[in-house]
Amino acid sequence: MATAFWLALISGFAHALWNALAKTPGRERAATLAALMLSFIAALARLAFMSGATLDWRHLPWVALAGVGEAAYVYSLGMAYTRGELGLTYAVSRAAALVFIWPLAVLASHASLTVIALVATLLVGVGIFTTRPSSGAPAKWHVGWTLATGASVAAYHTGYKGAVSSGATQVLAFLGALSIAIPVLLVLVGKEVRAQIPPLLKTPRMWLTGALCATSFLLLLEALVSTDSGRILGVRNASVGFGMLLALLRGERFSARQWLGIALLFAGVAVFGVEQYVTAHR
Repeated sequence: MATAFWLALISGFAHALWNALAKTPGRERAATLAALMLSFIAALARLAFMSGATLDWRHLPWVALAGVGEAAYVYSLGMAYTRGELGLTYAVSRAAALVFIWPLAVLASHASLTVIALVATLLVGVGIFTTRPSSGAPAKWHVGWTLATGASVAAYHTGYKGAVSSGATQVLAFLGALSIAIPVLLVLVGKEVRAQIPPLLKTPRMWLTGALCATSFLLLLEALVSTDSGRILGVRNASVGFGMLLALLRGERFSARQWLGIALLFAGVAVFGVEQYVTAHR
């Protein structure tokens, strides 16, 4: 489980970086979908060097849940980024996923909801409320799409956890989920967004984004083998700090109230990380 802690931590940093790279003004929806398409190619390349990979009908309901979650995630993330800035959109969506995932984790994998995890969840909930947009706040995030992104993160984490726990090879679970998500997204985004994808695929920045996206998800799947989805998401969300740093470097600024909310989000994420680290070293 100690290994899972570090895999989740590295996965989180890769996730924050690919999100920052995908936050391309006017092309956010196309960039997030292109990143998923390129991560599919990267996963295929990884599969070519593997042997004994397994995926059968027993895993399909979980893979389908992950695929629907991925589709909802990329769609809602793109919509959130077109309506809000990187920092709070990323921080709130990742932290909100912690609130959504625990009921799913308890139901799906019989995870134990400790007092520490409950305290962390409450901190995150108060933090989300405190960072809420207002007419006078300098940094904006869209409540509906950002929270939908968080719920989608919880859904695909739960699906991937169920798939790997039932014996699916991690790369095949990822490829199966994307085989569902990508066609759905190509239909949903519309002609205008689809037309933006080919030019993006010609840029080194987009290929780097795709590689980081694939790295993030594949490390996540590896970590999920040894512990539950709620705790892995808690550690992975250390990326919130990195995401906020990237947002500040982009010139984003926050009100005093939002900084208080951000501090509460950080506190909740940190408590989850401590809980997982303690659990891993028992």
